Amino acid sequence: MKNNFVYLLLFFSLLCSSPFAQTASFQVTYLGANPQVELATEKACEIWSDILVSSEPIKINFYWVNASQFGFLGLTLSNGVKNFQNAPINDVWYPTSLAKAIAGNDLQITDVDIDIFLDSTYNWYYGTDGNCPANQHHLVKVILHEIGHGLGFYSVANLDQSGIGSFSHVIDPMVSSFASFPIPNLNGEPLIYDLFIENLQGQQLVDTNLFINPSISLSTQFTGNNLYFNGLNTVNANSQSRPRLYAPSTFAFGSSILHLNESSFPSSSSDGLMTPFSGSGETNLVPGPITLSMLKDMGWTINPSITSAMNFESFALSDNYPNPFSTTTTFNFFLKKSSPIEFVIYDLSGKKVKVLQSEFMKSGLQQIIWDGTNSQNEKVVPGVYIYQLETNLQSLSKKLILTSY
Repeated sequence: MKNNFVYLLLFFSLLCSSPFAQTASFQVTYLGANPQVELATEKACEIWSDILVSSEPIKINFYWVNASQFGFLGLTLSNGVKNFQNAPINDVWYPTSLAKAIAGNDLQITDVDIDIFLDSTYNWYYGTDGNCPANQHHLVKVILHEIGHGLGFYSVANLDQSGIGSFSHVIDPMVSSFASFPIPNLNGEPLIYDLFIENLQGQQLVDTNLFINPSISLSTQFTGNNLYFNGLNTVNANSQSRPRLYAPSTFAFGSSILHLNESSFPSSSSDGLMTPFSGSGETNLVPGPITLSMLKDMGWTINPSITSAMNFESFALSDNYPNPFSTTTTFNFFLKKSSPIEFVIYDLSGKKVKVLQSEFMKSGLQQIIWDGTNSQNEKVVPGVYIYQLETNLQSLSKKLILTSY
């Protein structure tokens, strides 16, 4: 049975960090979490860290709570700020994590950037790999999803009790009940995500000349099942088409508008992470090119090595990191299309010494880790080796150095 991701306001880290870009860091304060939960959270933060560029740490309060009485799997609140230093657009609210990344300083904001609440009563899979059993929910995936909301996948589109739709006029009571930071008066001003929402005809929903805020016309749009995200990078990533948003006929605050449409982006797709439902056994740990492009349109700088890899026609293989290495090293690559792959280590004579991966892989960013400390039992001695990624279309290879253990 699928469960709705509820959040309020709010890839696999997969290509090595560019030497010219300071990738993001996270500072997490845990409340009620056990070591397994903390490990899964750290993995999700590591994934996003290698994707985003920011000189300022992203601060998260992570709450591991019994939320069965509230009916949510995960809930995320994102702190916001407007008219900050270097703000691209005035009178528009930005997540504080994004605002600080754009400004290049902490903007003297002392509160956390993101509050994340997860229901501890679910049957969770705590592993950091993709081997989630069919009857469990993948914790790393859910945390990745919730962090995505905190980074910018949120809106305050809402309906009041009489069904009038608005942006930033009706704030759900749960926001003030759960938030660890003060909720500002949003003054009916949009969030950065809201600027990109359009209907089928290409009309911008925040254009008050077309849609009075608040109005019945907005509620009609919110529940018309025909809303799209129109950003230059996003359209380019989606084959010159606007990706469809989740806008069902029954409006659900914290779910409607702020997700990609499930039917357009199923869990098996590379952009299935940011859809509104999470089923047990789902293991999509990749934000995907459309998701990353949406964040880029909102103002995030994406790690240049990831951006360049996503522009390749078939697939790209990054340098392993670290290199040289003595314990573990990470191989990151990007597949344009789902494909069987083989990832092999060769010695300099061309002899195959280890197959690290041989399986069918989904499109998107992927990662393989080699633990060099286990190589002693496999009689892999320190030295220079070749690693090769091969698909049914072509192969790429690079050198690595395994030092003494």
